[in-house]
Amino acid sequence: MLLKKISVLTSSLFVSCMVFAQNNNTQTNTDNLIDTFLKCDAQFFKELAKNKTSFEQFFELATTDNVAYIPVENIQKNDKNSVIFKKPFYYKGLSITGYKNIFVETPFLGQYFYWGFIINNDIDKVQSSLNNINWSKYSSNSYSANAQIYDRKNKSINWENNPYSIDGVVPRQGTIEKSLYLEPISNNQIQLLCSIQGDLTKDILYTIRPDIKPAYESIEAKQKEMIKAYKLKKQKEKELQQQNHQSQPDTSIKVKENDKQKGENI
Repeated sequence: MLLKKISVLTSSLFVSCMVFAQNNNTQTNTDNLIDTFLKCDAQFFKELAKNKTSFEQFFELATTDNVAYIPVENIQKNDKNSVIFKKPFYYKGLSITGYKNIFVETPFLGQYFYWGFIINNDIDKVQSSLNNINWSKYSSNSYSANAQIYDRKNKSINWENNPYSIDGVVPRQGTIEKSLYLEPISNNQIQLLCSIQGDLTKDILYTIRPDIKPAYESIEAKQKEMIKAYKLKKQKEKELQQQNHQSQPDTSIKVKENDKQKGENI
């Protein structure tokens, strides 16, 4: 009986140690994930792929070209560009509850990509927890950090610090900007977002956002189909106008004949 009790106790201790080790490993993975995210580069998506199995308890993942990403329904629609996690995970006391992936395209002011996390804490708590980041006031209720700029016209291939990252000022032509943003969604919920924006090329975009390629290619394909459909519609309208014009009788001849008859009667 004593041996049986000892065996049960030993098994329980072993299971407890295994659970503790797994939980500790998961915490390490999520900590590393947020650490890489804060750099706003491709390493974040590589980290998702590296520990895919560990992260899938919190959120669904999709893969492309050796990287992973958190899918949303539609990156161009406000009501479909975010996802709430199966359960939150924690980073420095912050409750990470969801993810956003946003794309805004403008006719003349460039393209804007945002990606990052929904956090169920107020903005002061987030700032104090992320006190290793040098936050600057961006607008009346938001902050930015690590602002950088890339000038496509310069020969340098390096990103440079951008001290002129100001709300309402768009990147000038030929330049690309990236930054980290912190802004409230509500009193006790904020969004922590990376951004890349401006006069983007595909090569530069995919270097920072290797995850975006499938969604971007899908958007381009839809745009081409829309342009094709628009041109076809205009062509059909033109052909219909020509057909209607040809089917109408030429009344100008009758008018001339009537004028001639009136002249003869006089």
